Amino acid sequence: MRNIKLILEYDGTEFSGSQLQPNGRTVQGELEQATARLTGLPPNQRCKVTLAGRTDSGVHALGQVANFKTESNHSLETFRRGLNALLPFDLAVTKVEEVAERFHARFSATGRVYRYRILNRIGRSALERRYAYHLAEPLTVTLMDEAARKLIGIHDFASFAGDGWGNAVGELAEERPTTVRQMTSASCQCDNGEIVTVELAANAFLPHMVRNIVGTLLLVGTGKLTVSDFEEILAAQNRRRAGPTAPACGLCLVEVQY
Repeated sequence: MRNIKLILEYDGTEFSGSQLQPNGRTVQGELEQATARLTGLPPNQRCKVTLAGRTDSGVHALGQVANFKTESNHSLETFRRGLNALLPFDLAVTKVEEVAERFHARFSATGRVYRYRILNRIGRSALERRYAYHLAEPLTVTLMDEAARKLIGIHDFASFAGDGWGNAVGELAEERPTTVRQMTSASCQCDNGEIVTVELAANAFLPHMVRNIVGTLLLVGTGKLTVSDFEEILAAQNRRRAGPTAPACGLCLVEVQY
């Protein structure tokens, strides 16, 4: 049995997320159909594909990782070309390699890097609408960067865990899984005078954690919160203290580290 690792990129706009769901088009679902066809499995037999991380509906990826087991003797180039021929236009395999049997796309990962893009100008963009959140209100990026750097280190990120503004992952510590994570890097920069980029790297992320952090950083950037306020929100371990969840369109899974 061979273990095949894939590096994927996709436009998440028209996916109902990455993980397989009973209803809705997903990255995993498209991959499993394509791999089953390419490896010659019967129509009713599933080729299980494991993804490194879960991305929500509308979230993109440049470096998502997947793996699957197969008895096929296809070359790696045949896997790459064949899958790309079978996959839809908004999902592509950029790299294929054969890995050790013990490799697991999710559990072998040691870190993940996410990037969030904000189009910070008065007028909207027809081209950036899928890949950046448009905000017309001016941002003080230096303050956002200063606040973001407060996240580096081992912290309880409960204030930034949840599926919406005020919907926490458990109200009390004993009601929720651990929300402690190690943030290895965090920054906020303005690339060209219009695109503001928040980049976060950690050993793992909580549900909606990046988007909740960005939503709170935007309050710092617009002067509604100070850097000290942001630091207090992190320490509070209370989702209701933080800002709203930023829209999915600006978020991209850039890299999975092993």
